[in-house]
Amino acid sequence: MSTAILILAALLSQMTLTNLSSEDHLEGFYLVISDTGTALYRKDLSHGYSAFVQVVNLNQGAAIQLLHGTILDPGIGQGVYGGDNPGFSTHSLQEVWDNFRSSYPNTFCITNGHFFALRDGTTKLAFPLKIDGEIVSDGYGLNEFPNQKLMLEIWQDQADIVLLTKSRLYTSSAPHILAGLSEAASGRRPNTPTGRTFIGVGNLNHDGKYTTILIFTSKVARKTEAASILRSFGAEKIIMLDGGASTQLICQGKANIGVGRRIPQMIAVLAAVLPAEHDIHRQPAYNSDYVRILR
Repeated sequence: MSTAILILAALLSQMTLTNLSSEDHLEGFYLVISDTGTALYRKDLSHGYSAFVQVVNLNQGAAIQLLHGTILDPGIGQGVYGGDNPGFSTHSLQEVWDNFRSSYPNTFCITNGHFFALRDGTTKLAFPLKIDGEIVSDGYGLNEFPNQKLMLEIWQDQADIVLLTKSRLYTSSAPHILAGLSEAASGRRPNTPTGRTFIGVGNLNHDGKYTTILIFTSKVARKTEAASILRSFGAEKIIMLDGGASTQLICQGKANIGVGRRIPQMIAVLAAVLPAEHDIHRQPAYNSDYVRILR
């Protein structure tokens, strides 16, 4: 690697951290690992478990890729908005990491994503999923959590979290959408310490766009604790994803949170690729029978 590229990498890595400039601001979190446009922070909690926050700077070239298992049953026209409600295969996070990272060496972390349930012998997503401009699933949860369903919209250089409605889902210009729940959603054990996966978006550069995605994962946390931590990192909007035994996290090959339950949908974070390095956006589609990738 040339000296110029090394300097650029150092500068971009420093940019990742400048918005989180003090230990007081991080409330006891410390930096574990970082790469261009990405960083992983950890806090060891009093009850013996740890909380992790990934900082993903889309404006620095980092990326989010949404993965899912093989569609075993297309569920054509069975979705809550008239679209599809497919059944997916499930896979261990370790299996996904091993296969995905072999083709995408700049993979930073992979964690769990969607709420799901076993339906008719296959695993179906509760809420919508959109990848590469295509709505893969409407989900099955039409009457669940009224007015408490949200969607994370992801563009190449920014993101947003808005109320989920049929109109917004089908008219959104975001090529990638992951749906979940409001932090205030009733019936999701708000005060019970359990596995939590939350995502926040922040405008850390104060440029009018949510260019930073923040991902919270912990094997044991309360909803209020997860949301508070994300806000301390600068999140202005927050969405809750699946938790409990589904909460899992692998970063750079290390299982920071146990990878036990098999899941149908995953979130991959990729560090930015410098111009002289491997360009994931020009690489052929990942040749696998069980994941679908964002390109």
